[in-house]
Amino acid sequence: MIPARQKLIDYHNVGEALADLCGGLCSHDGACLKCEHVDPPEMPAPLRRLLVHHDHMTTKLGDHFGRAVELEVVEHELDGDLYRRKIMLKLAGTHDVVEFGVVRIDLSYTSDAVREEILQRRTPLGDILIRHNVLRRVEPRWYLRVSSGCPMFSEAIVTPTADTFGRVGTIYCNDRPAIELLEVVTGVSVGRT
Repeated sequence: MIPARQKLIDYHNVGEALADLCGGLCSHDGACLKCEHVDPPEMPAPLRRLLVHHDHMTTKLGDHFGRAVELEVVEHELDGDLYRRKIMLKLAGTHDVVEFGVVRIDLSYTSDAVREEILQRRTPLGDILIRHNVLRRVEPRWYLRVSSGCPMFSEAIVTPTADTFGRVGTIYCNDRPAIELLEVVTGVSVGRT
C-alpha cells in the first residue's frame, strides 16, 4: 500500500521529499540515500546538460546517446489512483542502464488511454505523455550528487563507478502536479560531450 503523503512541492528539503517518495517501495526509506543537494554549476558539464532542463529525461537521454531508451520496471505498486514504480532506462537494444528512478503518479490526472499505457509498463512515461499530447510542464526542484555506494543502485542492479547526479521534481499535467520523480543518471559512460 502506498503510504499517505504530501505532494513533493510541499516539502522544504530534499531529504524529507525522498523519504516520502521512496518510503515503502525501496528497501531503504529515502533518508538513508547517500546523496547531497548540489547547485547545477557544481555538476560536470555533460551531466548538467542531461539534468538541468525542463524536458523529459527520455528525450534528453535519447538525444544525448543517439538512440532511444527503453523502460524496465523493477518494482511497482498501485493503490487506487496512486501508482509508484522503481524504474531503469536502458539504451535501446542494449543492457546499458542510463537512468535509475522512482516515479509516483496520481492517475486521476490522466486520461483512461494514458493510464492504461502507463500501467502496461512497456513504454517510458515521457514518451507516453508526448504521444498523447498531454499538456505538461517538467519542474525540477532539487539536484543531487549521489554516491556510487548508494543503496538504490544495488537494488536496481546498477553499479556506477563514480558518484553521479540526479534530480527530484514534478511533472504537471494540465497544470496539476500529477507526477513526482527521482531521476538519477547512472554514470554509465556519459557518452558524447
